[in-house]
Amino acid sequence: MFVIGNDEMRTHHIHVVKWRGPEWENYINFRDYLNAHPEKAMLYDSYKHKLASQFSDDRRNYTAGKEEIIQQLLAEASIWKRNPV
Repeated sequence: MFVIGNDEMRTHHIHVVKWRGPEWENYINFRDYLNAHPEKAMLYDSYKHKLASQFSDDRRNYTAGKEEIIQQLLAEASIWKRNPV
């Protein structure tokens, strides 16, 4: 991951992963699932806003706080990918 900025203000995040590797599949599945399920995208967005408010000066805890919902949505995305409805 490449980041431009510092802990106070980051303007760019670039993630480099192996094409078709597990991280790639997670990113693509996550994106496609949220695009296909706007209510899940809104849930994720509201969760991130809540965490951003709670941890406005603490990027580490903000990022750690997203882990649970990301794992939940990745699990849902994996099931959905096998049987998109």
